[in-house]
Amino acid sequence: MLAAGRSQRAEIFKPAYLHRGRPLLLHAADCLAPWCRRIVVVAGFRSELVASLIAGEPRLELAFNAAFDDGMFSSVQAGARAIDPAGTGFFVLPADCPLIGTSLPGAMIRAFLDHGAGRAVVPEHAGRGGHPVLLPAAARSLILAARPPATLRDVVGCLDAVRLSVATAAVLMDLDTRDDLAALAAEA
Repeated sequence: MLAAGRSQRAEIFKPAYLHRGRPLLLHAADCLAPWCRRIVVVAGFRSELVASLIAGEPRLELAFNAAFDDGMFSSVQAGARAIDPAGTGFFVLPADCPLIGTSLPGAMIRAFLDHGAGRAVVPEHAGRGGHPVLLPAAARSLILAARPPATLRDVVGCLDAVRLSVATAAVLMDLDTRDDLAALAAEA
């Protein structure tokens, strides 16, 4: 889970933003928790705050990205370094994606296994890819070997991704500004 950025456009640190009384980061973690043995939370900017948000959450582990100012992909790389290399696959989810629910990751895992656990799975709504992304274990080495200006999209493009059509627009939710956060609060 990616929680290392500065949240500059939102003018508030998004992982800590309270939605329904809980930080966005914990809402996002709740979506993955039924499906993941452990969840690596990548922190950078305000890492002490991120650490306090996940304190007492036994399956949430902190990984620090010292290069967080280099962009989101540097956090993807920090997370890839922290995961178990013997695993079958792993999700990548920004901390500001709180509404995907718990059923979507399960559907993504089924699609992943149906395709031999060797292809990425990307949820798609209205023809647009979204979050989270489920990657096969082989993606770890691709991520770690990539150099700027590489992105997660570049890695996914190398993996013959399965596009999983979903009904929820939550996979496209982009909470970048104060207005986006206000719209989220209005939906509650």
